[in-house]
Amino acid sequence: MDALSIDSIKKKMGGKNSQIIHYFKQQFGGSRSKAFKQARQNFCKSLAAYSLLCYILQIKDRHNGNILVDIYGHLMHIDFGFFLSHAPGKGVKFEKAPFKLTAEMVEVLGGNRSATFVEFREYMKQGFMALQQHASKIIIIVEMMFLGQNDLECFKGGEQTIRDLKQRFFPTGKRFTNTECQRHIDNLVEESYQNWRTRCYDNF
Repeated sequence: MDALSIDSIKKKMGGKNSQIIHYFKQQFGGSRSKAFKQARQNFCKSLAAYSLLCYILQIKDRHNGNILVDIYGHLMHIDFGFFLSHAPGKGVKFEKAPFKLTAEMVEVLGGNRSATFVEFREYMKQGFMALQQHASKIIIIVEMMFLGQNDLECFKGGEQTIRDLKQRFFPTGKRFTNTECQRHIDNLVEESYQNWRTRCYDNF
């Protein structure tokens, strides 16, 4: 697979204080180049998809060794040992944010006031509305897994795991309107962006 973890990228670029944007500029050229603009779009769309899946399925262990960027700028997650009701740590649970959205991820998009950041939120809204449309199929699969093998770590929360999943799909109990969905996405983004628990987990 032609991809590097963010941890590897930082080491390659000079250490933990280096930024993903520096890698993008080195890999794809200046911010005005065609290759960079395409890589930024790839990053934007894949970050939106990644964020939604992390929120719906509660994918955890989101440290920089598990998050990769490929040679086209797509972001992806590896290692799915922690999801649904299973999370790292026996005491303090650092990963409380809906998904991981750091300042340097947003910097690749052009900053939190950029047109691409607006696109990111639009992609998330469209994606969430599509998830609501097909939610029953996903919920049924998870329920079948729970009924067949509820001793898996991801079901350690018992039946509450299924209830929580349904709640994430339908926070108000029904499908959102366009305006309601955008408001919900904006709240999730605000809660996730530069979340102090995310920063603590990265430092740990």
